[in-house]
Amino acid sequence: MKKTILYILLVLMAVACRKDKWNERTGIDDPALRSNLFQAIQQRPELSKFAEYLVKTGYDKVLASSKTFTVFAPDNGAWQQVDPAILADTARLKSLIGNHITGQSYPTVLTEATLRIRALNGKNVLFSRTQVDDINITTANQYSANGMLHIIGSTIMPKQNAWEFLNSYAAGTMQQTFLQSLTYTGIDTSQAEQIGVDPLTGLPIYKPGTGLVERNHFLQRININSEDSALTYIILTDRAFMAEKNRLIKYFQDSTAALTDTITRWNVVKDLALGGVYAASGLPGTAYGLRDSVVYHPNMFTVISSHKVSNGMVYIVDDIAYETASKIKPVIIQGENVNDVRDRTKAWAVRTRINPLTGLLFRDFYMENHGISSYWINYMPLVYSAKYKVYWVAVNDFQTATFPMKIAFKDPAATEFAYKTVALRDFSEVYLGEYTADRYGRLPLYLVGNNVTTNGANTLVLDYIKLVPILD
Repeated sequence: MKKTILYILLVLMAVACRKDKWNERTGIDDPALRSNLFQAIQQRPELSKFAEYLVKTGYDKVLASSKTFTVFAPDNGAWQQVDPAILADTARLKSLIGNHITGQSYPTVLTEATLRIRALNGKNVLFSRTQVDDINITTANQYSANGMLHIIGSTIMPKQNAWEFLNSYAAGTMQQTFLQSLTYTGIDTSQAEQIGVDPLTGLPIYKPGTGLVERNHFLQRININSEDSALTYIILTDRAFMAEKNRLIKYFQDSTAALTDTITRWNVVKDLALGGVYAASGLPGTAYGLRDSVVYHPNMFTVISSHKVSNGMVYIVDDIAYETASKIKPVIIQGENVNDVRDRTKAWAVRTRINPLTGLLFRDFYMENHGISSYWINYMPLVYSAKYKVYWVAVNDFQTATFPMKIAFKDPAATEFAYKTVALRDFSEVYLGEYTADRYGRLPLYLVGNNVTTNGANTLVLDYIKLVPILD
């Protein structure tokens, strides 16, 4: 028994000795890994000014933490080019220093293409194998215990985003003035103080004056103020703005000159953000608006100047080129999207079908055996003040006899459009005639059944009605 125990002890000692020798062979004892990023910066005399500003802004403690960062450190010579007013302003200096620090470790050797990375001040910088925001990296890939250090010969000035640029560089222009007029004060319920509950509605009651935030109708549509965006934004000169307003105003005629002017200005500015970031050296032949896919031709723009911003590019433009038909689009009224009916006690249905011409599913409105002469269905499409070609798709695939229907604008008894026979199994668009809408806005539109009470002869069916603007 004693021999057995002795044998086991000898084996364990041998294994322990082998493990110690293996650790000696594989142990990492790199001096660079003994220092955090702030210590690594302090150890370089050429970065003494940067180290000073790190301390002044509190980022020294950030870089001494256990989190991982990449630092683009300007050498001492770079700071001689910085406006002293920035260095003396605590908030602006902190934003500037934060623009040189990003989360995560970004070595140049792993960068195949230009990366858009977020700095600690919330702005974006562009990083490649050799540059950061068009500034050459003079010394790269100096690693430390908690990240990567790159040395650069200039400071990375924080860029404005597209919204900030509009409100500074283009302040006072017609475009900026109109967009600012869309700012209003709203309530953020997450910040408001609740003081009760409305006994009638069950909704919370908030203390007046709490939770108030500034909002903007345009930014709620397309947020060019977001650092997460990647876009190209167009700022029109006042001459270009007025040219576009005059070009579009005929499509937005309203009840008063003031309403017409406001609606037209909105339609001038609402589609000027393009999807994608387009460099001045390579403007494409075709680009699309972010929200409504207006088709632009940027290579035909008259560009006054171009500017890089933190969320893309901004162009000051004296003339833009786009396809009017992609902005003043056809109006499509789906049959199932009913606003009202003549008699709500009568049943109707929504069918799902396959169009053999396209192979696509569609839904349509279907009503029969209601026993009412000239039964109508009401729709309220939003239309431009324009002349239209009018079409419908109405599929009679459920009975052997044909039947007539008609459309009417504003009044179901209107006679501008005659009754049209709905042919058997016709899945194509059928031309009905032309109509001129004299005002922009909601237009009452009626689908009217035959003026008889006979079942099968006064059926109603509709896939859609299409109003195609006749553009100059």
